[in-house]
Order: sequence, then C-alpha cells, then structure tokens
Amino acid sequence: MAETLPKSYYKRRKTDVTLSKDRKILVLSDLHCPYHDVKAINEALFWGQSWDVDTVILLGDIMDFHRISRYPSDPETLSFAKEIEIGNEMLFAIRESFRDAEIHYIQGNHEVRLDAYIQKNASEFADLPDLRLERLLDLYAQEINWVQDGFIHCGDMSFIHGHEMRGVGGVNPSRKLFNKMKKSAICGHLHRPESFYTRDGAGKLLQCHVVGHLGDPTPNYHPRNDWQHGFALVDVTKRGNVYVENRTIS
Repeated sequence: MAETLPKSYYKRRKTDVTLSKDRKILVLSDLHCPYHDVKAINEALFWGQSWDVDTVILLGDIMDFHRISRYPSDPETLSFAKEIEIGNEMLFAIRESFRDAEIHYIQGNHEVRLDAYIQKNASEFADLPDLRLERLLDLYAQEINWVQDGFIHCGDMSFIHGHEMRGVGGVNPSRKLFNKMKKSAICGHLHRPESFYTRDGAGKLLQCHVVGHLGDPTPNYHPRNDWQHGFALVDVTKRGNVYVENRTIS
C-alpha cells in the first residue's frame, strides 16, 4: 500500500434509507407549496386515511421556493418567509392527518434551491443550523424524517424524486426511469402519472411509476401542459413484494 498518497477531501453523500417491509405507504409528490392545489391534496389524504396507511413518503418539491429560484421572480408571488410559514402549515396538516404514521421527506430539486441560494449569495452563512431546511420547516418537532441526497428503499421498491436521474423526462418517462434505475422505482418530478411493467429473466416482476403532482395545474411559466394531479398507494408485503396503485385525480 502506497504511503505517499495525498489526503482526499471528497465527502461521502448521505446514505440511503431502507424501511422495514410489511407496510402501507401513501406517496405524495410535487405540492409546490404555497402554490398547491387544496382539492387534489385533500383527495389524496382522504384515500390515504381510507387505506389506513402507516407510512407517508413525500417525494420532494413539497416546497416551491420561487423567490430564491435562479429564474426571474413573478412579482405576484409570495415572499420566502411566507412560503416557509405555509410550508409549516402544510406539513402540520399532513402530520395531523396521519398522527401515528412514519413520514419521510425526500429532497427535490426545488428544495435544493435553498442551499444553492445561500451558497451563491451568502456562503459564509451556509453552516448556520437555523438556515437548514429541516430546521426552517420544523421537521424534527413534527417527527418527519428528512432524506437529503438519498433514496428510500422498501422491499423491492425504491423511492426517489426524479431529478437525480437525468434524462427520464419526455416520452415514456416510467420506462426511462427503469432504464436508469435497472430496478423497480417510483419518482415524481415530471407531474405526469405513468407506469411501466416488465419481468426479468427469472420471471420476477419489475415496475416503475411516475406519480402525478399536487400543485398549481396552470402556473404562469407553463400554463398549457400535459400535467395531471395524482398520488400513489403502495403495499409492501412481509416478503418484500410490492403492489402499486398509481392514481390520477381527475
């Protein structure tokens, strides 16, 4: 072994989270608070309660953070402080709807905007604990597990936001997600529900799903689109088999 190798300064990214099997999961993605759709979210929460889920996975872009985006700000949008306030209220409402459930919150590309804004405009503040998203949104107090730079795995299924796998957009995104992940997975990010199923050489079912969004269906920056509201219900058996209802809200 060489004794002259220089010290490495790479930082290990946060490890993925693996959940135990035998659970019912409600998957919510892309609320984009405070530009969320109340009716669509209420329907998703209703189905989660009716299905008696014991786990909620927030797939990212729960917050919008429009004012700290690199894109030009719409003057009619709310302040960053107001976005945080409404985000807190949203997470509190989800926690109140599922008081005994585990809740896991995966970082999306819109949540990344906070760190990017601080690094660009006030990098000396980057290490302040009170400016971290988990502190601003009171995630610890609400017992919501913050998953930053990581995926969630449960049984045969992996849960990601979607921006981590570049190139999954466009036509047949769920098939592209499978080509990237090489396994069963669920993502959000694209705002368009879609599913893809196949089997491996041993006959094992593999499936990938893109979950619909729960935000403003016609935002100013993209008023005409093919987005659809939706959510997913995921049943993971004791053996790790996964059954998914990828639901669209009409």
